[in-house]
Amino acid sequence: MSVLVIPLAAILMPLVLVPTTLFMKHRHKRREWEHLERMMAMEERLPASSVQALGRARGVAAIGAGVPIVSVFAAWLTTITYQPVSFDDSVPGIAWGSAAVISICAMFTGLLLARMHVRAVKEMDADPTRNEKPVFDPDAFDVVSRRG
Repeated sequence: MSVLVIPLAAILMPLVLVPTTLFMKHRHKRREWEHLERMMAMEERLPASSVQALGRARGVAAIGAGVPIVSVFAAWLTTITYQPVSFDDSVPGIAWGSAAVISICAMFTGLLLARMHVRAVKEMDADPTRNEKPVFDPDAFDVVSRRG
């Protein structure tokens, strides 16, 4: 190994650490702001914002589209890099069959999650007061700190 590798790594390390730290800090602040916004909306009995619904929709799209893309890419990579041991070797066929099964399952799962998501958004839009805290009787719960 070269003697310059360690100093170059030390010099280039802030290129990775500083953006990562800033990104994590910004993400934490954004979640804190969203939480405060939700709490204020609940206090004033306003409907929930649609930004939350959009975030959940991205997760559904990642499952429905991302998983099939990754599985097909893995099967393609297996086909390209695999060197057969014998003529009747079927490893690429197994890879493509597995990719097809995984893709079909992921698409159906994404479809079901999207359907559930649409129903939840419709219910939330139909009754905007559903996002408030549930009412409960404080005397119904036996708290240890009350016993002394």
